[in-house]
Amino acid sequence: MCLNCAAAIKQPDYPLYDAACKTCTVRAFAHGLPFWQSREAGALVPAYTQAMQAAFGTEWRVWHEKVKECSANIEKARAA
Repeated sequence: MCLNCAAAIKQPDYPLYDAACKTCTVRAFAHGLPFWQSREAGALVPAYTQAMQAAFGTEWRVWHEKVKECSANIEKARAA
């Protein structure tokens, strides 16, 4: 976990990311338009799956679960 991720634990909308950090990449996806479009559509949109595959390779489905968890944490913090 990088310093930006540590800050994001306290502030889920923390705006900084480290490009080399997979957890930061997860946070970026959780905040991103393709993930939101997938949630709204009730299915994974091609732009999201292609970006996830580019970022995480064949393990993208495992990381997708982490994106969903991160998104839920962000929403929970916003509602508080």
